Amino acid sequence: MKKGIKITLIIVGVLVLLFCILIGIFVAKDLKMEDKLNIEVEEITNIMEATDFDEELFKKKLNNTVTNGDYFKVERAYKNYLRDYLKSLNDIIAFYDNEEFDNILTNENLKKDGKDYINSKLIIDKNKQQLEVIKNKFNSMKTEEKVLSYLDKDLDNYYVEYYKKIVGKVEQTETEKELSMYLDESSMILDNIYNLFEFLSANKNYYEVQDDGIYFSRDDLLDEYNNMILNLNKTKTNKSDI
Repeated sequence: MKKGIKITLIIVGVLVLLFCILIGIFVAKDLKMEDKLNIEVEEITNIMEATDFDEELFKKKLNNTVTNGDYFKVERAYKNYLRDYLKSLNDIIAFYDNEEFDNILTNENLKKDGKDYINSKLIIDKNKQQLEVIKNKFNSMKTEEKVLSYLDKDLDNYYVEYYKKIVGKVEQTETEKELSMYLDESSMILDNIYNLFEFLSANKNYYEVQDDGIYFSRDDLLDEYNNMILNLNKTKTNKSDI
């Protein structure tokens, strides 16, 4: 009886030892994965903060994976978030590269589009909607709800907190705040240009477009038009032409 108890205790002891060894292996593996991801995050941060941003190297890093297990889920969430953040910035750049607005207020376009300016107003409407989408997406990238949406909801709280740590403080930097204000002001510029076309359409019988400018037959309309142009130029001061 005592011999049976002794053998049982030995087996239990061996199982406990094996369990402890396995726990140690898993912990060591976890720590190794965390170290690898920490190095990866540091390298990505250095790329983002470099004076000459290397977008190709950045994308290569985002497409690469250095971990597995739960850290793989954290890594992919982190990199997918950064990929969408970069896309939101590229969408802004592409919007301001839009050539549709290059000549919209020139005398050539004013004559070509006629006095109802249907095409010009359609262009403004389309781009205003596009700008709102771009602006909302950019602003949402620095909200906790958006940041956490990339992460597997079933992950243990430790990995959630670790993910928050590598993403960093979830708030707009001063530069991002300025860019967000720039987008708001661009939206105002679009509204002002649209209102200018509305004014011209409503008073189409009182002006003529010549090669060297617009000539009004009424002084009050000329004054109103000049004030609208003046306000538009004030809004556009120190900003790129849309």
